Amino acid sequence: MSQFYNILTEILSRQQMSISRIARELKKSGYDQHRLILTGYLRALSDLGHLEEIEIPPSKVYVLKNKLNRDIYSILKEHLEDIDLSEKQEVAVFILTSLFMRPCFKCELELLGIEAQKTRTVKESKDSRLKEHRAAVTRIKIPLDDPAFEISGDDTRVQSRGTELLINILNDLIDIEGLKARYQQTRLA
Repeated sequence: MSQFYNILTEILSRQQMSISRIARELKKSGYDQHRLILTGYLRALSDLGHLEEIEIPPSKVYVLKNKLNRDIYSILKEHLEDIDLSEKQEVAVFILTSLFMRPCFKCELELLGIEAQKTRTVKESKDSRLKEHRAAVTRIKIPLDDPAFEISGDDTRVQSRGTELLINILNDLIDIEGLKARYQQTRLA
């Protein structure tokens, strides 16, 4: 999606707004669009199911439909907030490299609010296909000189935390009520 779309969804994630208010907020972010263009864009997003259009005479108010418009980075960033700072980067690198089946780039870690650095378990990738991986990413702009990172070795602690986090993300995104146990089993019988 475009940077304009990301700014718009970020604005609407805070609260519902009228077209006038959205236009003012966008202007603060450097987007001075004519209201007719903005109205068309908002209606298109509403038709696609990204926004909900609520009629409050004399105007319309737009509401971001929960969890629909978030990308993997915003979802992951939200779930990483509960993880200790010392293991946050390691878990993030594990999840991104596992999901994308390639090393993750510095700018991707920055989207998660993480300052990329080498650690005991995170190393700079020397993958011979980095140029190919960088070109394959089309949803975000990855700088040509952006280093890539991956997990070094086989750290079961990081894998366990990463898997636990992915399960939590799935539980939040998918309705599995009526499928999972109501009560957690504390010990095997």
